[in-house]
Amino acid sequence: MVSAIPENLIKYSTTCTAAAQEFQNWVSSVLTPALLAYQNTGHPCVALDADVAVAISRAYYTDRDVHDVARAFQQTQHGSALGAGGLVRARESDVDTAYNQLLRQNQAKMKEGAALAARLTPLLDVGDRDNPDAARPIVEELAKHADDPYFCAGFFNALTLQPHLTTVLALGGIPALVSAYSSGAVSPRTTAMVAARIAIPAVVGGPESPTSPLYRMTSEQKAQLLDAFAANPSASYHLAKALTPAEVREMFYGDRQFSLKVMTILQTAMNQEHSPEAARDLMHRVSLGLFGSGAPKLKNSDWKKLLDPVRAFYGAGLLNGISAPTDFSREGVEEWERVTGGQNGEDVALFLKALHDAHPDDELMKSMIQGGYVNAAFVVVGFLEPEAWAAKIAFSAAVGAVQSAVSANDPILENLGLSEGKHPDADQANMKLAAGGFAQTLALLAVRNQLRDSSGRLVHLTGDAKTDERTMREVLSGDLNKYTVGGKNGAHVQELLDAYKSEELEAAFKPLASPDYKPSYG
Repeated sequence: MVSAIPENLIKYSTTCTAAAQEFQNWVSSVLTPALLAYQNTGHPCVALDADVAVAISRAYYTDRDVHDVARAFQQTQHGSALGAGGLVRARESDVDTAYNQLLRQNQAKMKEGAALAARLTPLLDVGDRDNPDAARPIVEELAKHADDPYFCAGFFNALTLQPHLTTVLALGGIPALVSAYSSGAVSPRTTAMVAARIAIPAVVGGPESPTSPLYRMTSEQKAQLLDAFAANPSASYHLAKALTPAEVREMFYGDRQFSLKVMTILQTAMNQEHSPEAARDLMHRVSLGLFGSGAPKLKNSDWKKLLDPVRAFYGAGLLNGISAPTDFSREGVEEWERVTGGQNGEDVALFLKALHDAHPDDELMKSMIQGGYVNAAFVVVGFLEPEAWAAKIAFSAAVGAVQSAVSANDPILENLGLSEGKHPDADQANMKLAAGGFAQTLALLAVRNQLRDSSGRLVHLTGDAKTDERTMREVLSGDLNKYTVGGKNGAHVQELLDAYKSEELEAAFKPLASPDYKPSYG
């Protein structure tokens, strides 16, 4: 049996989503202008408003989903009297059945959205060509459903032509499209149109002609679209999961003034990934799209704008892409480190080559170490399986330890020595990424009570970010031979580092030694 008080869940969802929306409005109307004004006086300024917006949006969609859970509990009662305090007790199977019924209702909402789109299509295809506002009433009706992701998904999935999509977005349909993606139900065909729309350079907005019902998007509207995706982790996640390498390339390089915003969306998506396999798959698709065969070459000046979000994407991807160990014998753990090192190296190899080919100057090379490891640490929200909780605790500890390294002379980076030694520019970028990857392997061992100090005491991670950061820094900057995995006869951490390092460096720098290099994933 499971239990809940639906009324309390609904109140929580309603109150919190409304509060989140009000907070978001305050960020855009008060905080952002204040930060810009401060920055315009010549003072350095961090993107606090963007960070807050992402956190608010993540909480908003988690809180909204609570409402669906409450409805599922309610539907199990069939008119029965509630328990004390409105408590509902039900068999888990009944709650699952009710929740599945809600899913069928979502399908019905998608059909309603498609029906609205069907009213739009004739107006734009063969409708009144003397009425430039022919589509506006349909888009205004769509806006009324912007908080219904499945209705919006059904609407956009029913659009068949790029000019129709562009017209809807230009007339105010951006919130509805972002909402649609938060459902996870947008079709691949629609995603292909969205990717193409983002790639097409913006022009002067308004109707295509004085009497045309078809509209064009302005640069400002495209920026609004990309910012809206970046501020909605759920929408970014589902968009990124749907993109092919070709679509990633199209979006990133099609309209170069927006490459940074596209990369921010991909980074936001990676921050939501819980599956190691899916995290690596996203890294591979992005690597092939941005740096694979036939991709445009980025220059040193390009990297100065793009390095932070690209590095943050790969930093989060490496840590989130490491599968947990299952064999804690000496041989098992060493083999796990070798496999992990090889995977980490291959996952960043195309990025390192692209960076190396740009011939980075001293300023850019210095920023490779000084910059943060990731722009936004993972925040655990919602209800996660124990394995996912463990991974998040490990991630926080690993990031905290490596994030503070601001020079190659940092005790952690010096101690780990993750340097190939032949290509200083790529070395600088790989050094910190690989340190994060190895730190994550130790943190994953620690949360499984497998890491011990020289006295045989377990190295504990508590879930408190600051405490765990100090613990991992102490381990990573100390004598690695004093720490073991698997007890007295287990492998020393130094041995694990050697296993990880040999494979990571070989895989990461292989493209620089092999002109015809092709990764195993494509």
